[in-house]
Amino acid sequence: MRSSVLSHVRELLRLAVPTVVTRSGALVMLMVDIAMLGHASSRELAFYSLAMGPVSTLLLTSLGLLMGTLVVTSQLHGAGRDARCGGVWRRSLPYAMAIGAVVVAVSAAGPGMYRLLGQEEALAQGAADVTFVLGVGIPGYLGYLASGYFLEGLKRPWPGTWIMLAGNLANAALNAAWIPEHGAVGAAWATGAARWLMCLAAAAWVWFLRDGDRFSVRRGPWRDTEAWRLQRRLGYAAGASIGVEAFAFSSLNVMSGWFGADSLAAYAIGINLLGMVFMLALGVGSAASVRVGHAVGRGDWRDAEVAGWTGLGVNTLLVLPLVAAFVLAPQAFAAVYTGDPAVLALAGLLVAWIAVILPFDGAQAVMANALRGRGETWAPMVLQGCAYLLVMMPCAWGFSARMGMGVGGLFAAVAVASVISATLLSARFRWLARRDYARTEGAGT
Repeated sequence: MRSSVLSHVRELLRLAVPTVVTRSGALVMLMVDIAMLGHASSRELAFYSLAMGPVSTLLLTSLGLLMGTLVVTSQLHGAGRDARCGGVWRRSLPYAMAIGAVVVAVSAAGPGMYRLLGQEEALAQGAADVTFVLGVGIPGYLGYLASGYFLEGLKRPWPGTWIMLAGNLANAALNAAWIPEHGAVGAAWATGAARWLMCLAAAAWVWFLRDGDRFSVRRGPWRDTEAWRLQRRLGYAAGASIGVEAFAFSSLNVMSGWFGADSLAAYAIGINLLGMVFMLALGVGSAASVRVGHAVGRGDWRDAEVAGWTGLGVNTLLVLPLVAAFVLAPQAFAAVYTGDPAVLALAGLLVAWIAVILPFDGAQAVMANALRGRGETWAPMVLQGCAYLLVMMPCAWGFSARMGMGVGGLFAAVAVASVISATLLSARFRWLARRDYARTEGAGT
């Protein structure tokens, strides 16, 4: 067992390091936007922060809809059915564009949505403009993910990493050129342009794979009823699960606006920093999903469980140094984003709360991905929905508005929900492992 765990750790880290960089890169892009806007204008940062509420919900839900690409590719590859893998990618890319088109249409709703949510007119109009521009870039990001997930399922995560790094450089350069004149809208255009460049680069990389014929990347049957059904079903469940969580966090974003522009800007800083570290868990979780999926493809249920728990342990060890850093120097991290004293004070408080949240938020992300690697569809969504809709949202309102904790109360509610979500998902993973052991032993006898 010891050597098995060590081999899992080595393989998990080999997959997780580039995947973490890739997932973090998406948030780094937004962090650069927020930091450059925060130092340019707190008002422009407030526009961008408010827009990120609905945009994040749309983006993360869409990201989940594509999750089946990663799981199905890894299961087919683990089972030695490489010739069927290319069809997964060729179905996923147009699917990503179709989802993106819907997102663009929703993003064009205008300022009325923000007015209904109780935002003042200037904030509503500014956020609506940014929302539409960010929406235009989402199909490009989804196209990039379709190719990136496919490569990760084949245990080839580094191409997506290099493309993400190049996209971040392009975004920073465009921000420097466009933010001074166009503010938050300029930052949104920069992000969108970088995402479309990443989409084209990732698709070209897959198309010209040196061993593409092995995976039927450029030819072979497009239709694969069994794989396509599983691919969509996993995506629907993951999209609903992530979408529910993103909707809940977007609601907190709206609540932060009730306490003024400074609180809204501080919330943008806090949630971006939390999201940055969450990408570490998402990267480890994606690697764990691939490891679990490969074990499932081989029919090795014990190895699948070891892969899941290894992911949880590795992620916990990785976040502990960050927890210590956030406790010791919360103001230093907040100062990366803003020099405004009022915003800085509020953001420093949120950084301290992030230290409490990190281990549990990471744990629930890893275990949700481990469950999806097993082929679980709706259970993660139901369990996360209970934690973030039924617990976090009422607690957020109670802590922030009723108990007078303000924007800090929103992050206190996140901590409570994360503990509950991590506990429920871990219990589900363990229960499934015991069930599969019993079935395997019964079949053996």
